[in-house]
Amino acid sequence: MNVRVFQPNFNARGIEKSFSPETLAAILARYSRKGEGIEEILKILEKTPVEKFEETVWSFLDYGHASIGGLTGGVPVGVDKVSMLLPYLTFFLQPKQDGQETSTRYVEFKPAGLEKPENFGIPQRFHEQWYRVMLEGFAINQELTSRLDILGKQNPELVGILPSANDKTRARMIKNFGFDRARYTLPVAGLTNFGEIMTSREWAESIKYLDSFDLPCSKDLAKELRKEITEVTPRLMKHSLSRDITRNFANDFLDRGIDYLLQNGINVGQVDDEVEVKVHTPLRSKYIHPSRSEEELIDLAFSGKSNRYDFGKGYPEKLKIEVLWNNMSIAEARDMNRQRPCKKDTLLAPIGFYMPEISMDEMKKEGGQLYERYKTFLDDRTNLMKKILNSENPRAYTGCLLLGDQTPFEMHTTGDHIAYVLELRTGAGVHFRYDDHCRQAYQKLAKESPALARHIKLGTGEPE
Repeated sequence: MNVRVFQPNFNARGIEKSFSPETLAAILARYSRKGEGIEEILKILEKTPVEKFEETVWSFLDYGHASIGGLTGGVPVGVDKVSMLLPYLTFFLQPKQDGQETSTRYVEFKPAGLEKPENFGIPQRFHEQWYRVMLEGFAINQELTSRLDILGKQNPELVGILPSANDKTRARMIKNFGFDRARYTLPVAGLTNFGEIMTSREWAESIKYLDSFDLPCSKDLAKELRKEITEVTPRLMKHSLSRDITRNFANDFLDRGIDYLLQNGINVGQVDDEVEVKVHTPLRSKYIHPSRSEEELIDLAFSGKSNRYDFGKGYPEKLKIEVLWNNMSIAEARDMNRQRPCKKDTLLAPIGFYMPEISMDEMKKEGGQLYERYKTFLDDRTNLMKKILNSENPRAYTGCLLLGDQTPFEMHTTGDHIAYVLELRTGAGVHFRYDDHCRQAYQKLAKESPALARHIKLGTGEPE
């Protein structure tokens, strides 16, 4: 694991010194105590030692004035060589982040490309079996990707390659076609990298929760983040330790997965798609457009929209949209999980296993040896997970998750934001399975709120 924090420095015209994030927060926080504006505040800063200037404001943080921590500006952090589980949890916990994660196309297919089993808390006696199962997931992925590459070269119409595409584009699209349909046997324990930008307040909140999960790798990440961010905003990091309320959530988040698996078993069959969408209309003031219908208010908000970045302000922001996908594989949930601003929930436990039909067909060719190997792999993973679920540390089952594990995934958002998500996830370059999930959600939304749905222009879903 490697954590790198970038030190932001802020400058103001006419001021020779640069400001740290905590100085910036102290400057902006003084707006609530000064009526003269920014020039007067900067004059005070020039006459006052920086530490004293900061402390005059930051001392209020310890008495509940958490909003000061949101004035630091974004603190950029890069995290390398962690399992896919950790960015999943980090993005899940924070609805206000901006960030990116390395694509699964760049996973290292070797033991060094895996998180160590002890970092999930997996008991020592299962380590050899765990490595064997995880590496078999890598191997099946590579063999299946190779077969799908050949299929794509022989049948470019399957890939969606235009006749005008150059050789470089053709090669990239064929590679992506194969990998995107073979990635489901990859372990969530595979190493990845991610970067996020949040205010210090949001980092402190995220670190509290990462510190609360009963997983060594999560606690290690919390410790490293706290240590590195302390160099930039030390005052906030005093408030980043786990608390009873965060530990209660983290324990329940893992334990409900354990309970489900112990009661229902580990299903490796594919669960069919079911999508539910609910639209909750807001209370309306009798003073704001009292004579206009909901349909008219939505039309008004989206008037002039030309692309997905034109958000419908006003009434659509007050529409509460709930989307529940019953069977989103972790591979797809990793990306949907990064959507913000919205609230998400999931059961981090497999209710089924997804593998595209075209991939299953390829595995059944040439005597079906790869298909039999695939079935044995899933059975071996099931047996390993069962042993861990019944061990002294059942929460370590998370170290056995695969990208193909289907999980229920919820998104709770607003009308303006769901329009953006559905257009984004059906647009050019989108993964085929995101496209499936979002088109199904759109169909349900269109029945619930035709007035909103007609302002959503789905993309064509062409591959990249």
